[in-house]
Amino acid sequence: MSETLKKELVFYGSYHSDAINKLIHAVCVPLIMWTGMAMLAPFHLTTVNLSPEFTTQLTVAHIATAVYILYYLYLHPAVGCITLPILAGMDYSAHVYWNTELENKWLVLVGIHVISWIAQFIGHGKFEGRRPALFDSLMQAVLTAPFFVFFEYCFFFGLFHDLHMEIQREVYKEINRKSL
Repeated sequence: MSETLKKELVFYGSYHSDAINKLIHAVCVPLIMWTGMAMLAPFHLTTVNLSPEFTTQLTVAHIATAVYILYYLYLHPAVGCITLPILAGMDYSAHVYWNTELENKWLVLVGIHVISWIAQFIGHGKFEGRRPALFDSLMQAVLTAPFFVFFEYCFFFGLFHDLHMEIQREVYKEINRKSL
């Protein structure tokens, strides 16, 4: 793992050390990703003919999902491999969403998206006591924050234990440094 990624994990961890805030993010970040994918799914770029019997639409959501997957594989191949089927499943279900009989599809998506963002702000304000990291790095918030949530899931399930302990030590140092 690169030192840059470790530093980013420490940066993210220093903004997400409260258990309730971490839980809020564990739920809301995937919801934000999925609703974002679903909002991009109706925008078709081109038709792809994979065979005479199979034609599909390439959408903006497919491209965004591919960017996330490739970036995550680049950052950390093992965690990238874990995220690949999850992101692919999210992309697939985001497209299936548009074939449901649900009324007000846009309203539902935007509602979930906005509520998830608000919940995260509440998590930071009420439980973490710190402003969200997105004010320091919008790119980190949009592109890499979901990756860090995937790392948190891995840590929760006991994967990469030594890395988790190393990151936690550095997070506590960073939090203590900033509180002085």
